[in-house]
Amino acid sequence: PCAVCRVADSLWTWACEAQHCVRREPRGDRISLATCRMMCGAVPLWPRPTGVADFGLQSVPFRLLVLRLEVRSSQVRRLLEQAFDVFRGNLESLVPDSSTEDPGGRSLSEFVVSVEVYSADRDPLLTLGTNESYLLVVRHTGAGKLRADVRAQTFFGARHGLETLSQLVWWDDSTLRVLTSAHIRDAPSFPHRGVLLDTGRNFLPLRALRAAVDGLAASKLNALHWHISDSHSFPFDSPHVPSMVRHGAYSPDETYSTRDVADLVAYARVRGVRILVEVDAPAHAGNGWQWGRNLSLCLNRQPWNVFCEEPPCGQLNPDSERVYSVLGNLYLDLVYLTNVTDMFHVGGDEVNLHCWAIELGGQIAHQELMANAVVLWSSQITSSHYAHMYLEPRVYVIQTWSASSGQELLQAGYRVILSHRDVWNLGCGFGFGNIHGACAAVASWQTVYQHRPWSELELRALVLGGEACLWGETVDEHSLDARLWPRASAFGERMWTDPEGDDLTLREAHGRLAVQRERLVARGIRADALWPQWCDQNPDDCLEPLETS
Repeated sequence: PCAVCRVADSLWTWACEAQHCVRREPRGDRISLATCRMMCGAVPLWPRPTGVADFGLQSVPFRLLVLRLEVRSSQVRRLLEQAFDVFRGNLESLVPDSSTEDPGGRSLSEFVVSVEVYSADRDPLLTLGTNESYLLVVRHTGAGKLRADVRAQTFFGARHGLETLSQLVWWDDSTLRVLTSAHIRDAPSFPHRGVLLDTGRNFLPLRALRAAVDGLAASKLNALHWHISDSHSFPFDSPHVPSMVRHGAYSPDETYSTRDVADLVAYARVRGVRILVEVDAPAHAGNGWQWGRNLSLCLNRQPWNVFCEEPPCGQLNPDSERVYSVLGNLYLDLVYLTNVTDMFHVGGDEVNLHCWAIELGGQIAHQELMANAVVLWSSQITSSHYAHMYLEPRVYVIQTWSASSGQELLQAGYRVILSHRDVWNLGCGFGFGNIHGACAAVASWQTVYQHRPWSELELRALVLGGEACLWGETVDEHSLDARLWPRASAFGERMWTDPEGDDLTLREAHGRLAVQRERLVARGIRADALWPQWCDQNPDDCLEPLETS
């Protein structure tokens, strides 16, 4: 909950003036900052809905004990019950630890959340073709009774509806409150809305990955791209290739078992997120591969800058049949554990042709994985010289770093996922040693939010979406949350809503994002601060004035 709001409530009241909350000295009845922000101006939903969004101007207090789920879709009852448990937990997180709910005499006697999913699929999986739209209607059904109807084609749309409903609830002095009227029709702008986390460079425990999933769910991001290994380490304990973790883990305690992966997949599914695991290859494949003869070339070679982009070096040997057998077994494990069949990421980042030229005389090999979409990083291999020889556009999706290569790939008929290096690389500006990395400046949330590359691209239909990438060179469990949030939230609204940006849009987003940041903190995510605490109490006074003609 908002600590600033709780402390300030004993000192100040807020008045709604010209659609803005203004701090005043209390005289008579006091209005809390939290209530003012929900009732004055735009309702601070994040991401902002893409369709109809109408709200009433009344709210009512309630206790959590009056909350009840009504499931109207037996085929996904268990999933909906689990999603409702998450929803309820998000509301519980709003209640301060030292507080007791005291809604007074006007509180609700019944708050029914009715969820109906139209799809008959009993075991739904999130894919690029999943309908994630939803309809949410909140209304009074009698004295002291409130009903929230969530309707969706799929479980995943219904889950998004529950997330939106949770954002219509807030803590007000001594009680939870909820808006009594809302009509929201919403759907995402892109099917793939992801964040990349890297556990190959610095190990991240499972609890940190779960917290990241919680943050993704709060911003309706739907994919955790798990860069599980790199040349630094191989922490995945593969049943088919156990030698990989024995030679590649930092320690016995810093590994991921098959149960760990399966548990994270199940945890994420309930929250509307799918896990895409990437074992990077052929580059970024060193430690962990040394158990087999000549599986990896240039392994830990020096000077490293001749053989790779950063130390330690390692690149798979394309002339070894054993390499393909090992990769195939790793892929079998991961496809089984993640239940992802419509797309699979095989890496392909920063291939160093000089390493192969020295070791093998320049041979290049390629392997196909049977999937509807095989995802590759843009590199020399995806350049026009090689792509038309090895990469069939109907099979391969290219995750690209730059706008220029993105346009070339689109014109060649490839579907793309955009991860523009200088904007959506959340690790920029944090070099290590004397290595500055491929980008320099830290991208602010405003920069992340305002980047809209498809506005300049032709063939937008081939843009599947985007990913914000947090590489792990200088990130571990202790720095992850602040490095990721709330910038990834800003990215989430870009991918869900895709607002056309201007100064007015950015001002309006700033206030809503400040509220979203408080939600993340309440849910146990240590998101970075957006501005001084004074600005929380005086938000409009902290924003740069708009130019007037």
